[in-house]
Amino acid sequence: MAGEWIAYDLALPDKPEVQELIDTTGLPVQDVVFNLLNLWGWASMHCADGTARMTITRLVRTCGATEDFWNAVASVGWLEIDQTAATVAVPGWDRRFSQAAKSRAQHADRSRDHEERNPGRKRRPEPSGADAPDDPAHERRRGDEIRGEVHHHPREAWEKFQRAWNAGKGRKWTPATPPDGWEDRLAEPGWLEVASEAIGRIGECRYFKTPMTLIQFVKPGWAHKVLGGSFDSPRGEQSGRDFANAPAPKPFTGEDAEAFERTRRKLAAAKEGL
Repeated sequence: MAGEWIAYDLALPDKPEVQELIDTTGLPVQDVVFNLLNLWGWASMHCADGTARMTITRLVRTCGATEDFWNAVASVGWLEIDQTAATVAVPGWDRRFSQAAKSRAQHADRSRDHEERNPGRKRRPEPSGADAPDDPAHERRRGDEIRGEVHHHPREAWEKFQRAWNAGKGRKWTPATPPDGWEDRLAEPGWLEVASEAIGRIGECRYFKTPMTLIQFVKPGWAHKVLGGSFDSPRGEQSGRDFANAPAPKPFTGEDAEAFERTRRKLAAAKEGL
């Protein structure tokens, strides 16, 4: 199941700040770590720059623990509490949470760009009792319904793709995280659909003496070449299929079709120039 997440430092329980919090508050290490993760998880979801309009009373109500605990967190340098301005801030925000915040900002930008390009497409009115617009489950369902420009949810897309890859003829991928280049390919319109079909043709790629790796597969244009038959012939022999003349692997419409055609032509031109 997909969801929001933050990075967890395996050495966190042993850090001097955590040990100091244990001595100061008298809480066991598991309570200290849990409270800190509550704070950082909430901040990653609701803060743009690490600072939030939040009194210490609201902080206790939102993230649990006690005022003494959060004052102790501030004393070790992991929280800044400004009672005059009624704000709290997480030091080192960019280092710890900028990637998660950036991902949400990019998703918001893509959604806004889509709406600007499709001014006639209006959101259907929500029935009474429907999820609020900021409900993550609601956003996932709404994204699934937009087919003119598919925005795949990274975690769900990766889990499904990894299962398909490991069921195919390529070298099995066991890490829980995708290889470098995966996110760039996923952002390409239509790539996931092409790649999913291309997995079924890996067994026909006789160009390679060893099973194809996922690191190779997520290189720019690689999935299109697999689907087009560019690797079907053994090394040193002319391929029996010409990628430039291969039929489109899957029909697209609208902007996806234009993006796919531009990619296909670039790959064909590059092949002719070899």
